[in-house]
Amino acid sequence: MTTIPELAELAIRPGVIARPLTLSDAPAMHALIVENRAHLDRWLRWSGPLLSEDDVSGFIAMFEDKQREGKGFHLGIWMDGAFAGGVVCWRTDWQNRNAEIGYWLGRNFLKRGLATEASLAVTSFLFDNARLHRLEMQCGVENRASRAVAERCGFVEEGIRRDSHWITNRFVDHVVYARLNPADAQRGYPD
Repeated sequence: MTTIPELAELAIRPGVIARPLTLSDAPAMHALIVENRAHLDRWLRWSGPLLSEDDVSGFIAMFEDKQREGKGFHLGIWMDGAFAGGVVCWRTDWQNRNAEIGYWLGRNFLKRGLATEASLAVTSFLFDNARLHRLEMQCGVENRASRAVAERCGFVEEGIRRDSHWITNRFVDHVVYARLNPADAQRGYPD
């Protein structure tokens, strides 16, 4: 397989879904970013440059192209109809059957299990449907809440990438976490 299977919507739990962002979601995403600017820009490598609704539309369009090409996706997370954040597949490497995923939430949606549950749903989708072997998450070393999500999802800390990403106004060290597809051992693939 060299593309991500069709991904329309993931049911996370009653009242919570994740689905691919479309251009019609740009106003809601922009509003959430503006409302949470300090919170998001402290940790995310992509939120700082998204200043206008047009910037957000361009960002969503980039992920629509990635999804069409089988190179990634950005799902919006909705809780009881409210836009809460997202879960992202940043890139896929089909030759080596791996991908990098991430997540983000507005402050009002923290500490409800959404990042963990959405990340687990995407992990299952990529392992079961795309048959990827390895998934990675990268979290700012000092971002304890984000690191806890990776650990709750069964990702194992592998090391630190020093000054790996420019975040708003500084370079930030990131912890690399990874999880291997447990079904690969049953299919005869090496761990």
